[in-house]
Amino acid sequence: MPPSRVLRERVAAQSAMADVVAAQHLAGQQSTVSRFFGISPLTMRARSSYRGALGELLVGDVLENLGQRWDVLHDVPLTAGSLDHLLIGPAGVFTVRTANCRGVDVIVDDGALIVAGLGRDDILAAQAEADEAALLLGAAAGKPIRVSPMLVVVDPHRLSVRTPGNAVCVIASSGLEKLLSTAPPTMTGEDVAFVSDLADLDATWPVSATTALDPQQLHRDFGQIRSQVGTALVRRIVWATVTTVIIYVSVCGVIVQLVSIMMMP
Repeated sequence: MPPSRVLRERVAAQSAMADVVAAQHLAGQQSTVSRFFGISPLTMRARSSYRGALGELLVGDVLENLGQRWDVLHDVPLTAGSLDHLLIGPAGVFTVRTANCRGVDVIVDDGALIVAGLGRDDILAAQAEADEAALLLGAAAGKPIRVSPMLVVVDPHRLSVRTPGNAVCVIASSGLEKLLSTAPPTMTGEDVAFVSDLADLDATWPVSATTALDPQQLHRDFGQIRSQVGTALVRRIVWATVTTVIIYVSVCGVIVQLVSIMMMP
């Protein structure tokens, strides 16, 4: 019986999208009034996973377009949770963790990731993921496999690296493709093929990647939720604009009345 390679079928953000779809399914249909006023259809449980899924999808697209010399696996199972992306190519083997920080300031200082003034443990988590991946790949290969951790900050307003995140490479998503495509080679094509062959074996990882999820159906379900979120945002913008216009007209009317009163003899 050939070894199982179900892991190869997994898609970017698979676990995060599945969490969102499951949470929204439990929540049921949104009320007509909520839809009319543009209230977000996302439940509190789904919001974090939704934001994470968007970040993983963006980074996944970048990694998939690096070219034929690179191989990428998504949503790789680890002892606790899953690895967003495992990248194997001429520049080496990388674990890629994403942090969706769209529109906010991010600072890397003394090994900590500070997002909008609040500290997060993404750098420590990225290092732990790389350490586990190196251990598992090394055990499967029968020799040490060097794995470098990366933390990709998705669409920040500003990313400031005051002190490096130890061994973790922290980079904004906008600079990811250039960094990888211009990195000096450290692996031959044979090396890449060898590690890739081990990486997509289910037996390499601690938890079976077997899943009953249909990736295409998952994308359709998540896409529908994403469309609903976008529609709600547009409606909120429309309502905010209408409210602003009403307030402006009302204030102008009051000013005109006051001026008229003041001009009366």
